[in-house]
Amino acid sequence: MEFKPSHCPYCGEDLSAVLEEERERLYCEACDRIVWRNASPVSAIIVKKEEKILLVKRGIEPGKGEWSLPAGFLEYEEEPAKAAVRELEEETGLKVGKEDLNLIEALNIERFEGQRLVALVYEAEAEKASENISSGSDADDARYWDIEELKEDEEEVLRSHFLEVIGESS
Repeated sequence: MEFKPSHCPYCGEDLSAVLEEERERLYCEACDRIVWRNASPVSAIIVKKEEKILLVKRGIEPGKGEWSLPAGFLEYEEEPAKAAVRELEEETGLKVGKEDLNLIEALNIERFEGQRLVALVYEAEAEKASENISSGSDADDARYWDIEELKEDEEEVLRSHFLEVIGESS
């Protein structure tokens, strides 16, 4: 499924294509403007405990039933580090402070055909987090995985985009 708009988000007219800056762009003739297709920002967080990484089992689509880093879309006007803190608490019940995060990677990844995400990946030590893990409203489970177990069991991990980053951060 490709996420490519066919109508102008400003006036509703059909979009056409123009060559702009040596790239084909969506264009609204009625508004005389380019309709930009930008990647959506998400924040993800790696919480490490010794040689283990915290993952959540997704309780909603996309990827329902698959394991993933705690992650989610930024709210309008939300800072990326605050989004990582919020998503961690929503999905696992764990709390960390924004000051306890280290930005380790920024990735441009494809979520679906035609939809790109800019993922800001943070890490935090488990010692900085509150103690009790409990799966949140959009997660069915949350637990620590051994890093070697992850590498051997990639099919269980949502769109293994983050596996390389997890391995680099260990």
